[in-house]
Amino acid sequence: MDGLCTKILGNYDLDIKNIKKTKGYYVINCKSATYALRKTTDSPERIEFRCRVQRNLLNNDFKNIEKIYTTTEGSPFVLHEEQKYFLTDYIGGAEANFDDKKELSKILVKLAGFHQKSKGLVSVPDEFYAQNIDVRLNKMLSELSVLRKKINFSKGLRDFDLIFIKNYEYYEDNIYKALEIIGKSNYHNKMQEVCLSNSICHNLLKKETIVCYGDDIFFSAFSNCLVDHATSDIAAIISKYMKYSTDRHISVTEIIDMYSNSGHNSLSEGDCNIILARLLMPTGFLNAAKQYYMKKRSWAPSAVTSDLEFEINAREAFVEYIKPLFRSGNGA
Repeated sequence: MDGLCTKILGNYDLDIKNIKKTKGYYVINCKSATYALRKTTDSPERIEFRCRVQRNLLNNDFKNIEKIYTTTEGSPFVLHEEQKYFLTDYIGGAEANFDDKKELSKILVKLAGFHQKSKGLVSVPDEFYAQNIDVRLNKMLSELSVLRKKINFSKGLRDFDLIFIKNYEYYEDNIYKALEIIGKSNYHNKMQEVCLSNSICHNLLKKETIVCYGDDIFFSAFSNCLVDHATSDIAAIISKYMKYSTDRHISVTEIIDMYSNSGHNSLSEGDCNIILARLLMPTGFLNAAKQYYMKKRSWAPSAVTSDLEFEINAREAFVEYIKPLFRSGNGA
C-alpha cells in the first residue's frame, strides 16, 4: 500500500481492501464501495463551492455525479505537505463518444436535467458567478490588441507573427459580431434569472469529464463550475463535437434539439443566438497566441504554431457547421 496514500486516507473512515495507482489518481477499493483519491490545485474556497454544488444536486435527486466525501473532521479535502487531496466516488466506465448519436443524445438529456436540478444554491460568493459574455468579449478585444502591438514593436517577423497578423482581423471581426448578437439579445435578462436561481454550469465538459457507465451518463471534474447560463455548457458540447467528430453527421440544430426536447429546459431562438455568440469567441486562436507571446517558453515554438494553424484551417468547416444558427438580424 502506498505510504503517502495511506497517510492521506487515514483522515477518512474507510474499510480499505487495496489501493491501485492509475494515471492521475488512486483507486481505493473498499469492502462497501470504490473511491478515487485525487490531488488538486484548487483553492480551499473552490473545493468547498464544488462540494456544495454537488450536495445541492444530490439533495435535488440528481445522482449522476462524482460525490466529494468529507474527512472524519468534516473537511472536503486533506492538506498534506502543502498539497491538497480529495476523495470522490470512483465511476468506472468509458469516456464519452461524441460521434455516437444515441450517446450524445443521452449526454444532452442528462445535461438538461443537471442544469434544472442545480438550481437553489444559497449564499454563493461573488467569485463563483460567471463573467458576462460582453465583458469577456471586450477583454478578448483588448488582449488581441495588446498582442498585435507586441508584434509591431518586435524586431523582425517570425512565422507565428505572420500567421497572427494575417488572421487577426478575422477573429477581431468575429468578436464584434458576437457583441452585436449579444447586444440584440435578451442575454442580460436571462442572466438575471440565472443569478436569482443560482443555476450552475459545469464549464469543463469534454469526453474525459463525461463518463458512460452502462446505459447511464455521469459528470465528473467540477473544478470550473460556476453560476452561469446553460448555453455555456451547450456551446461547449457543440465545440467538442466539432473537434471530436470525424464527419460531423449530427447537425448543430440536432444537438440543440436533443437538449431542448429533454423535458427539462426548452431553448428559445434567443438562447440559440447566445450559443452562436459563444461559438464565435476566438478562444483557441487567442489561447495559442497568448501561450506563444505571454508565457515562458518551456515548449517548442513550432508546436504552438501548429496549434494556431490547426485552429485557422478548421474555421471554414466551423463556419459551415454553425450556419444554421445565423438567423434574422445575425448576418450570414
